[in-house]
Amino acid sequence: MLPIYNVVILGPSGSGKTVFLGSMYHKLSTQGESGFFLAVDDAQRKILNQIYTEVATEETWPEPTQMTNISNWKFTCKIQTPKGIYSACQFQYTDYAGEILTDHKDDTTYIEKFNETIKNADVLLGLIDGSRLLSYIKGEQSGTKWVVKDLANVLNLMQNTDKSIHFIISKWDLIEGKYTLEEVRNHLLEIDQFRNIIMTRSNNSDINNENNRNDHNKGVVRLIPVSSVGKGFAEQQSDGSMRKTGKLPKPYNIELPIACILPDKLKEELKKMINEEKKKSQEQVKEVKANLTLWDKLKKYFGTTAKTILETIAPKLPSQFQFSKEILTDIIDFIDQELQTSVYNKEAAAKERTEQLKAKKAEALVKIESEKTALEYSIRCFLLLVNKLEYEHTYSKLTN
Repeated sequence: MLPIYNVVILGPSGSGKTVFLGSMYHKLSTQGESGFFLAVDDAQRKILNQIYTEVATEETWPEPTQMTNISNWKFTCKIQTPKGIYSACQFQYTDYAGEILTDHKDDTTYIEKFNETIKNADVLLGLIDGSRLLSYIKGEQSGTKWVVKDLANVLNLMQNTDKSIHFIISKWDLIEGKYTLEEVRNHLLEIDQFRNIIMTRSNNSDINNENNRNDHNKGVVRLIPVSSVGKGFAEQQSDGSMRKTGKLPKPYNIELPIACILPDKLKEELKKMINEEKKKSQEQVKEVKANLTLWDKLKKYFGTTAKTILETIAPKLPSQFQFSKEILTDIIDFIDQELQTSVYNKEAAAKERTEQLKAKKAEALVKIESEKTALEYSIRCFLLLVNKLEYEHTYSKLTN
């Protein structure tokens, strides 16, 4: 049985959720540089292809998710090799209608189902509308309204979860060239609700401090710039609407969010195990050394060598994260390299890691002969993509 990873997409109507899913599937429906491809059942394939066709060829944009629809999309990650095609894992995306996030609803059954879905999620994707964000940065009234109503409601929902949060800045093509990700990040941190979410996951009052650590059970928070259509495909009008220019869409960074899911969720699970051991030993949680690695923390509670640590923790992990010792070692090493790298050196460090990750990915490809080895290969692909995010957008990580 393939491991399934649950993802909930949160964002008000018009933020780009529907277009994001259609574009992600179109980009990853065939195996290319990413090293894997996504498959869906026939019914969902027709819908996703129709969404992308509307985006690429029609004058209007696809309709937002309707209130009566809770869209569930199951993507199977597959690998094509000279020996055949192998399935690796599945990603279950739940896309909620934007109206639940912007209006007060009295349907208790619907709200209960929504809360249960959040509880069972592995990662939350928060869609930040790039066009509205740009309006806010420029000081326009429409941007202020978006912050006060739409964004605030999404952030309120996220405040009540410990899950990893990946904020996707949609329509990045509108922002790129006007503002850097660092500048956008700083503008977002000026918003009290946004800043508070980051603060509750940090040990340091200075969010921009490179030694800042998240040593609670709470997951990683990332900021991922994405364009479902690419630069030049559409132009923002004075009323805030988007007019298509007639160019072909060229999605940008659309494959990065899916790659971050496994590494970030595994890290969250390991932190949870460490903190449970801290509680058992009645140790004061407040002392945290800034340069303490994940291996250091694991050694404190689960053994003095990597071998004994892995033998101890592997059986305790949820079934969908019981990877081989080699894969667990590589993911922990990757996390530690990120933690130990200053934001000023991230680009250089990520460049150095790229060749090593590519080599391991190539080695894993020739070893694929089952779903298990396909999963191990796909993780190599994901780590390489996360490394790309670190390399191209050094300010994308908001908490460790």
